[in-house]
Amino acid sequence: MDDAPCAAAVLIPCSNRKSVRPDAKATAVALPRDIQVEVETAWRIRLAELPLACVAGALYAGRGIQLGRRAAAVTGGKLFIVSAGLGLVAADRKIPAYGLTVSGHGPESIAPKIAGRFDVEEWWRSVSGSKFSTDLAAIFQRADGAVLVALTQPYARLLSASLEALTCAEVARLRIVGIGLAEIFSARVSRQVLPYDGRLESILPGTKTDFPQRALLHFVENGLSTCPGGDVNEHRAWVEKALNGRVAPARPVRPRLTDEEIVILIQRHLPEIQAVGRLLRVIRDREGVACEQARFTRLYKRAIQWGTHDAS
Repeated sequence: MDDAPCAAAVLIPCSNRKSVRPDAKATAVALPRDIQVEVETAWRIRLAELPLACVAGALYAGRGIQLGRRAAAVTGGKLFIVSAGLGLVAADRKIPAYGLTVSGHGPESIAPKIAGRFDVEEWWRSVSGSKFSTDLAAIFQRADGAVLVALTQPYARLLSASLEALTCAEVARLRIVGIGLAEIFSARVSRQVLPYDGRLESILPGTKTDFPQRALLHFVENGLSTCPGGDVNEHRAWVEKALNGRVAPARPVRPRLTDEEIVILIQRHLPEIQAVGRLLRVIRDREGVACEQARFTRLYKRAIQWGTHDAS
């Protein structure tokens, strides 16, 4: 059909949830603390030593990845994953299992390993040189159509310089979604950000983490089919119309506890609930406590270890 939504490519952030658990030496925590250029070199050496595990599309898990796959399937665009450890990775590319992120402060975060200022754009230039990475400009050359990009703020900072380096014709093909991205990009790139906001929650609810992928899927399933050949102004107007009259639901204000306090709560509920996802819902809904999924997973493992030590 002529009005079927189509795209050249779909780009989404990677997920800290993996179907294959990485070896400790394949994570940021195993790297030495040093100036950035030395840490970059250490990581490149580490990558060259790691065995291949599976294709990227099968390694990453979680709702955000699932939504990204659906968006790619709807549009026929090739799926790429923005990885802080590997660069811009095609979903069908075989890669090693690893654990490295520019988000948060857990054991997989690279920022604590950098002595001095962490330059995220320089880090991206380094990992983009890996054998697993695809050159961003090459994506625009392989097929016609829009290049759809869903980003969180940390990953927008990673890609900022690369997006700015695109030609005007290439930038015009971008359709970008995410929260608070306009302040990260230049004015030229910011014009390509579609105006999704909290009102999306009344249409397609979810978490803050998967907001970009939800917005992307909503756009490709509805807006892109409505005006498949539209320019960015038409697409921005479509999003505004779709959100018009919608009201962002009030989010509960949950207190933030220390790691130790959350571990105690986890141990309290472990006898009745062992599944990580269900237990996180209990902590959030029944206990009314705020905790990000990656942090909760880390503390869940700690609670299990503490319980094992206590039993022995």
